[in-house]
Amino acid sequence: MFKINAPENNENYALFERFLAKSFSFAATGLTTILRLLLITKIRKITDKKVLFVTSTEQNALRYQNDLLKAFGEKSDLLPFQNISMYETVSPNRYDYAEQYRILNEKPDIVIAPVKTILEKFPDENFYKNNSTILKVGDEIDTKILAQKFVDFGYKHSTMVSDIGEFSIRGDIVDFYSLDKHPVRIELWGDEIVDIRYFNNETQKSIEKLKSTEILPMYKFTLSDVSDDLWQKLAPKDDGEEKGYFEGIEIYQNYFNDKLVTVLDYFKDYILVLDETSELYAKYEFLDKGYEEQLQENLKLELNEILKGRNHVTFEEFIQKTAGFVKVGLNNFIDSEMDEIVEFDTQTIQSFEANLDHIADFIRKFLFPQHSDGWRIVIATDYPERVKEILAERNIFDVEYNESISSHGAVLTDFKTVILTDRELFNKRNKEITSQKRSYYKEKPEYIENINDIKEGEYVVHSIHGVGIYKGLSQQDIDGQLKDYLTIEYANKDRLHIPAEQINLLVRYRGSGSIKPKLSRMGGKDWENTKTRVKKEVEQVAYDLLRLYAKRKMQHGIQFLPDTTWQVEMEEAFEYTETPDQMKAINDVKADMESEQPMDRLICGDVGFGKTEVAMRGIFKAITSGKQVAVVVPTTILAFQHYQTMSDRFKPFGVHVELLSRFRSAKEQKETIKRLATGECDVVVGTHRLLQEGIVFKDLGLVVIDEEHRFGVRHKEKLKQLRENIDIITMSATPIPRTLYMSLSGIKDMSIINTPPKNRLPIKTYVGEWNENMVKNAITHELDREGQVFYLYNRVETIDEFKLQLQKLVPNARIAIGHGQMNEKELEKIIIDFANHEYDILLATTIIENGIDIPNANTMIIHNADKFGLAQLYQLRGRVGRSQRQAYCYCFYTKSKEITKDAVQRLKAIKEFTTLGSGYQIAMRDVEIRGVGNILGTKQHGHMVNVGFDTYCQLLEETVQELQGQAVEKSEPTIVDINVTAYIPDEWVGSAEQKMIEYKRLADVKSDVELDYITEEWKDRFAKPPESVENLIKLIRLRLSATDVRISLIRETEDNIRIYTPYSQAEWKLIQHKLPSEILKRIKFTIAPKSCAEGQSILLLNNRYMNFNEVFNILTDLFYYINKTRNEFV
Repeated sequence: MFKINAPENNENYALFERFLAKSFSFAATGLTTILRLLLITKIRKITDKKVLFVTSTEQNALRYQNDLLKAFGEKSDLLPFQNISMYETVSPNRYDYAEQYRILNEKPDIVIAPVKTILEKFPDENFYKNNSTILKVGDEIDTKILAQKFVDFGYKHSTMVSDIGEFSIRGDIVDFYSLDKHPVRIELWGDEIVDIRYFNNETQKSIEKLKSTEILPMYKFTLSDVSDDLWQKLAPKDDGEEKGYFEGIEIYQNYFNDKLVTVLDYFKDYILVLDETSELYAKYEFLDKGYEEQLQENLKLELNEILKGRNHVTFEEFIQKTAGFVKVGLNNFIDSEMDEIVEFDTQTIQSFEANLDHIADFIRKFLFPQHSDGWRIVIATDYPERVKEILAERNIFDVEYNESISSHGAVLTDFKTVILTDRELFNKRNKEITSQKRSYYKEKPEYIENINDIKEGEYVVHSIHGVGIYKGLSQQDIDGQLKDYLTIEYANKDRLHIPAEQINLLVRYRGSGSIKPKLSRMGGKDWENTKTRVKKEVEQVAYDLLRLYAKRKMQHGIQFLPDTTWQVEMEEAFEYTETPDQMKAINDVKADMESEQPMDRLICGDVGFGKTEVAMRGIFKAITSGKQVAVVVPTTILAFQHYQTMSDRFKPFGVHVELLSRFRSAKEQKETIKRLATGECDVVVGTHRLLQEGIVFKDLGLVVIDEEHRFGVRHKEKLKQLRENIDIITMSATPIPRTLYMSLSGIKDMSIINTPPKNRLPIKTYVGEWNENMVKNAITHELDREGQVFYLYNRVETIDEFKLQLQKLVPNARIAIGHGQMNEKELEKIIIDFANHEYDILLATTIIENGIDIPNANTMIIHNADKFGLAQLYQLRGRVGRSQRQAYCYCFYTKSKEITKDAVQRLKAIKEFTTLGSGYQIAMRDVEIRGVGNILGTKQHGHMVNVGFDTYCQLLEETVQELQGQAVEKSEPTIVDINVTAYIPDEWVGSAEQKMIEYKRLADVKSDVELDYITEEWKDRFAKPPESVENLIKLIRLRLSATDVRISLIRETEDNIRIYTPYSQAEWKLIQHKLPSEILKRIKFTIAPKSCAEGQSILLLNNRYMNFNEVFNILTDLFYYINKTRNEFV
């Protein structure tokens, strides 16, 4: 941390202190960012008052918050604003509202607020006091009254509470998610609250006990005092008769709560610090005017009823409210607002562009005799060791180091301090600081994966009977015992009913797009024959791969050096946290490079999941070992993006990066080729230009190939020749499913990155009729936050006319056109200019579908969205939301057109799943299958369709193990078929969907420990299990212990229970000696008939006059003794 003390005998600072002590309003000028932050810390100290710091943008606020902590150790809270307008009929983000409520309520020491937040209105403190319910341990409650209270407060009933604003009541468990950091679980005993605890909304597990909890309204008002007439007038016509909250009800907030106040009313005793007063006032007036225009526009279009008053704080109200505050303006631009002015003496610092001698000369100026009166040099850097080394070589030692900050450095003359950052030293660009926002769990892929498993009417594969159609779950009563059964239909309408806890024998059929698989015939050898055929074909592929792998393992390649200190520094400068998958891939690459054998590793992961960073670390390792690196990419744009990234990251280490593509003139290309041959160039990034004749490297050690499947055959051959003894990293954005990855893991080096980076927010999707107002608002909102917009318009012949129409809507926006009929060079230039933010809107056809990564473009508008297929809509939508900013996608269709039923379904699907949802699963299936084609060749693709993706992967895995000489032990779980009431009641877990999830988890259990873990979790989530669930758990315990001793089937018949075993008579005799007499007298051993596929022998258990618990105990003991005997003789 910078320890910058108050200067003695400095006039400027003395005046600053005096004004504050007398509570004067004044302006400070002559500022740099770092001095602004220093003054805020001093204001807190001198006045002992809290500070409200208003900035013009959210990005500035985030930067200030970040640097206050890193440079001065001061924690501050950022008051977020709602990303939508108060005049749109779209509900605001509840997580942001919860954070706003927390800060307004807690009143922290330093609050930073973007000016846009100040325009929002909030309920006063009395509203929260009068409309909250506090519950404590020991209280008695009536769950019916409580459920009504939740509904009155705007909560939605849900089976499983995973998002803010939801509640659920299941038996003795009440879950709800209020404006709090976690959802809360209340456990009842009768009507009494016996326990209150926070739980994790993703895992549903309890995390912390509480003594009490508070239920707060979800909206800034309640509907309890609203008359039915008023509600009828305001509610949408299709919203039914019953009074309740509806989407976008917030637009009428003044009808329901006439005591809304401003942020400034909550922070009356704070000192108000304004970051560039005149800029803030201008921005406030601009926002105020924008809201006013939108309000009038809505009335003209009759989008809503006439509003009561304004939903935002107008500029006049803002001026009145701020009049009573002590204001400090941090103003480099002086205006007439403040009479008193304190002028500080600061200078900015030039960029040294990594010129080490210039840096040293600059620092010496302040350390040598004429400045020996106590100047301090502070360097805030990501590379302290590297900078120490540079300065030590030039005899400079008297320097302090701090972690890197996002502000520029400066010379603070009044404080006799020089601050240098990586920006000045190495011209390193700073990434945007991103806010740590919480997002809706129901929009995350993990949640959707969970519920989207096997649906009625879908094709499934049963491990014994083959491909069938799943017909649903039903409860059946057999001899007075209830159980849930899954029904599957096979060829000739044959039906199979299996107990729900055996759902593990089923997997969803995943084949190719719309091709329907052939249904298997039940019984007979049909399914076995199909599997054998496919396995034969798989053997050939596996054998080829294995031969290649063995050949490579025998060669000798380059052995790179272990990590150096430079390597550690370069990696620490990575501004994101590595995801676990990414970290594993990095370690794999390094281990490969340090070994003697040549590396050939494939890294798979979606766009933006951090593949480039993995490659970058390998590249740097190669350079520090004195080798050259070639990076080959399929497109000029991608080459340019990689070149920029690498130049930035490697600049502090003096690494020479060059670009070889059409973006370089013939002369520049010639120079680069020469430098490759002489060894002056360390890294070259290029397109197929790199693969042409005449390119010679002095000492090539590593080749990185991006998107190999996009190269032509000739280029692939050339890449193959490069592979001889040189380390290779190949990157692919076609996701490789984990199952395929596992089955290939023995014969191909692959790293798979499946976790998205932390803080990715789901893309908010709007589907509706095209109207100018919506388009204008969407674009203006994005440009306001200095972002960019993709506008997808798929008709080349009228695209120029449409540009004029768009320009009328947003006259100040810079619009570029891009489509496939343009000359390639022209198109590339437009896209690069767009990436460099020289345009605000890219109006383009579907050429933007693939491979453009522009993190600053976070709004996508799709014209005539009903014309696109689902997979294509997902692909297009994936162009935005690459950074940690909230991204938006607007799918418009034209009013006059009749939309097909199919198109309506597609648009509905894309709206429902805001992230990688169920529709994404459809797109994913296509992509997964493509992954098989890419890795194993198209012929295999056909075989995979016959048995389904999962079975194909399983066969592949077995084949690989067999070829490698490993014993493949097929241990199928025991099928337990005992007639007892054993099922999960809907009302206990909350819904039929949830029940299916829990059955699936039970079926996947592999050990007693896992089963205990689930049982404990159930008690926590659903309260005490009823008897039917207890019985089900016992059946699973029997399955586990029977599988351990290789029992294939336990089936109850009219006379007894049959246990099918693999043991001969001799083996049984050994076991018999160990068994206690009470088991022996009930069991009879018999040899199985030759036609019996289930085992060599059958044990008959006489279960007459025994209840289920007694049967359970006897069987558990029997399997225990069998296991003990086996262990003694093995």
